Amino acid sequence: MNPLFATVARGLRARALLSAGSVLLTALAIGSAVLGPVFQEAVTNSYLVTRLNDAPNELTGLTWRYQPEGPTVDVATTVARAERAAAGAADGPFLAPQSLVESGRLPALSGAQVQLLGRDGACDHLEVEGRCPARPGEILMLAGDLERTGLTVGSPIDTGSPGRGGFGKLTVVGSYRVPSSATDYWFQPARFGSIPPFETARQQMPYKPAPFVTPLSTFERVPPAGYSVLVDRRLQVPAGFTVDDLPAVERTAAGLDGDASRVPGGTLTGDSINDIHGIAQEVRGQQATAKASITPAVISLVLVAMALLLRLLMAAADLRLPELALASLRGLPRRRMWALGLSEPLALLALSLPVGAAVGFALSLALVRWWLVPGLPLPLPWTALASALVVAVASLLVAVLAVGLVLRVSLSDQLTGVRRPQRTSRVALVVQLTLVAAAVAVLASKLSADKPGDPDMTDLVLPVLLAVVAGLAATRLVAGAATRWTRARPRARALAGFVAARAISRRQEGTLVILPVTAAIAICVFGAGVYTSASQWRESVAATAAPAGQVWTSPLTIDQTVGLTRRLDPQGRWLMAAGQLDSLGPTYTVVDAPRLGRVAAWQDQWTPGIGADEVARRIGLRATVPTVTGTRLGLTVDNQVRSDDDLYLRLRLDVPSDRTHYLFLGPFRSGTSSLSGPTPYCRQGCQLRGITVGAAAALPAAMQGSLTLSDIVADGEPVPGAIAGAGWTRSPDDQPDGAVGEVSTSGDRLVVGVDSGGGTAIGQITSGDVPARLPVVAGVDSPTTAASGSFTGTSESEFPVRPVLTSGSVPFLGPSGLMIDYGMLTATRTLYDQGQDVYVLARADTPPSVLQGLEDAGVTRSTTLASVKHTLDQGAYALALRLYAVVAVLVLIMALAGLVVSTAVQLPARRRDAASLRVVGVSRRSVMSSVVRELAVVLGGTALAGLAAGTVAQYVVLRTVTLGYVEDIKTPALVAAVDWNRLAVLTLLAAVVFGVVAVASAALTVRGARGATLRENAR
Repeated sequence: MNPLFATVARGLRARALLSAGSVLLTALAIGSAVLGPVFQEAVTNSYLVTRLNDAPNELTGLTWRYQPEGPTVDVATTVARAERAAAGAADGPFLAPQSLVESGRLPALSGAQVQLLGRDGACDHLEVEGRCPARPGEILMLAGDLERTGLTVGSPIDTGSPGRGGFGKLTVVGSYRVPSSATDYWFQPARFGSIPPFETARQQMPYKPAPFVTPLSTFERVPPAGYSVLVDRRLQVPAGFTVDDLPAVERTAAGLDGDASRVPGGTLTGDSINDIHGIAQEVRGQQATAKASITPAVISLVLVAMALLLRLLMAAADLRLPELALASLRGLPRRRMWALGLSEPLALLALSLPVGAAVGFALSLALVRWWLVPGLPLPLPWTALASALVVAVASLLVAVLAVGLVLRVSLSDQLTGVRRPQRTSRVALVVQLTLVAAAVAVLASKLSADKPGDPDMTDLVLPVLLAVVAGLAATRLVAGAATRWTRARPRARALAGFVAARAISRRQEGTLVILPVTAAIAICVFGAGVYTSASQWRESVAATAAPAGQVWTSPLTIDQTVGLTRRLDPQGRWLMAAGQLDSLGPTYTVVDAPRLGRVAAWQDQWTPGIGADEVARRIGLRATVPTVTGTRLGLTVDNQVRSDDDLYLRLRLDVPSDRTHYLFLGPFRSGTSSLSGPTPYCRQGCQLRGITVGAAAALPAAMQGSLTLSDIVADGEPVPGAIAGAGWTRSPDDQPDGAVGEVSTSGDRLVVGVDSGGGTAIGQITSGDVPARLPVVAGVDSPTTAASGSFTGTSESEFPVRPVLTSGSVPFLGPSGLMIDYGMLTATRTLYDQGQDVYVLARADTPPSVLQGLEDAGVTRSTTLASVKHTLDQGAYALALRLYAVVAVLVLIMALAGLVVSTAVQLPARRRDAASLRVVGVSRRSVMSSVVRELAVVLGGTALAGLAAGTVAQYVVLRTVTLGYVEDIKTPALVAAVDWNRLAVLTLLAAVVFGVVAVASAALTVRGARGATLRENAR
């Protein structure tokens, strides 16, 4: 055997612990370099597949409308032609065409506009009550529409004669509901929406019930021009779909621009509103951000591994000092000395390369199979091999540095085997000062940033720089403090402390462990903080997009939706209506505030320390609006007003799910009189929102005096809380020259001062204690002028608002919107439909019977909080951040491994020192105490420095970086708060681990500290 090989083999075997530790660290560094690029590309591909397959069909699917022309053929032939035309109109990962036949809107049911829908096997995907239509002219109606129209099974519906565009008489044979499991079958469940009649500012909109489901044979009654075929193709990409495959799908989607094309038997027109291009842009943004986030994690791992590797290689070289000294005495040339010194590190590197590559690919495969979409192929980018090669070269340079530092030791020191403390060289001092200056510069640039941005190079280097600087500072502080202690304290006092301090000041090997372990702890704290903060940020984003367990889209107006939720859930335990309202200024989210705390998924980080119930209290009505239940309403008035004209009262009565009603009472003569009027619309209850006082002509007239209202009764019974506790005030929307003056309540009497002053002889009072400026929750990015100004919030009047709370986000609108209470907003005004989105928010545990009521009303479920959170958690950036959890674990493993190996290497020297103390009479307890104190100071300083550096890096980076792909201004900002509870747990964990190491090391040191130890070393 070659003598050099034999020497290397004996050396590796003799220093087995150091050799194993070096192989472990080098393998982890190389494996991390392989893992980073592989995982980065894998998470991008996984997100792409998940995002495309989980997106709603209307966003990624293709839809055509086929209009048959020419000679009349049977409907089945028409459907087949439509599907063949759609199949040839697009290539790519789209499923086979699925179609349905629908008519245009037909007048029926006293002005309603009905529509027929036909598809083979439709009843198999509906919840049918009654029987499935089988003969021409038989139909199923949506259960809610059947109830709303008062029709029953067997009822006929006349749609007009086929010669005039109708389908003749139809017969109801049952009702249906659309289960959520049938989403893909129907492509868009929103096609079954039922829209009740409603009033806009300009016209009355007719009732549009959900489509009548009927057999295809029904369409044989009319010519081809009387119906059309909708053809859908869902996008379903395979697990191997990559970003490079996206352009072809984008081109296909862009081709459906609405242009009609002639096909056999008719015309095919693109009818899609898909957003594949937008999703593709989002994926590319996620890819870039994921790459920027994975890079610092991988580099952190590599740097910590290199620092620990340098420490272990230097320890191994120190143990080889006698061997190198002997070679030097024999006159070995400089080149052969280097060959001898590098022989062991090169052997370890050669062993580590295949092990590291195997570790990297095995870990990549495990994470891909564990976290990413099933069946995803494991990518092998060239950057992974290049990164592994770079790390191998870096490991070689570390080995050269370690050997070079040892070969610089003088021959006398090599022969004694003792490394004496030395002053820091000028080169090392310059390097340390440069690192400190770089850390300060990067820290200053991050703190001076105006707004968050994408991760950049400074975010990559800051945690590592702070960790290195903290480690260097801890090393110098610990060593300097120990030196001062030994010089300032007499030896006779605190012997154990003196021995520990002297050991720290003279044994460089003990303090050298501070730097790599500090870096490891800092990067671990930083990685855990970033991972946790990103998870909380995604929860905030999800709660903004889906502010409750379930989000349903309502085709009704906001008034009708509020009435529906209150009817289905009178106690407000599960449902809440919400909507959006545009104004000339900001956009508002309108919520039924009393239900906010029980239904909404309000995030603590939006309003720290203020829960949803308190938020609702601040923006809600400050008094209870009276509820009137009865078909006749009356009241007593003591009229003490001097007027030129008769006095009348107009009572505003709001009925849930219905328009606002007004009851006119009068004239009221002077003195006390009681009048009543019919209120059939209040049979199920309505709210007494306001009272208008005015003369008959409502023109400028002299009116002065007071009115005292009492005895408000419904069907002869007193209305509870009609006056006391109702919060009657002068209406904020009243004209400045209105007739109403001071309003006061005395027991069950309401006194209204009247003084027109020659102005308008009309004035209003409102219940609910409505302030002049409506309270709102303002998003942190909502303009100050918008949040405090007056804007046209409805088509009726302007309303001023006052922010009572600033929130990190508001439902649906994010940090740029405002949130207002429905009851507060509608207290003095009517909301006309403006085409804004209206939703029903439902808890995840809402009973099926309540959800069935929503389906019966034509409300369709659009998403859930869990699904939105799942989509965000499967994002490329979110999946990339999971690597930080892996980094934290690997860094801790490396730090612990390095600490154990370093402590074990120092054990012989510690035993010699302990044996020397025992020989001169120092007690075993004092020796052990000195070792524990030494390690406690060193490891304690290490832990504190690492925790501080990691926490500072986390706070600075999080406040200046955007953790993820920001879609628009609706995305809430990241909260850069430090989790002190997690930090306390990490501190306790570090104290326990380091305490165990200190005690175990002290016990092993004392156990072998005998006089024989000195004799063995002397030989």
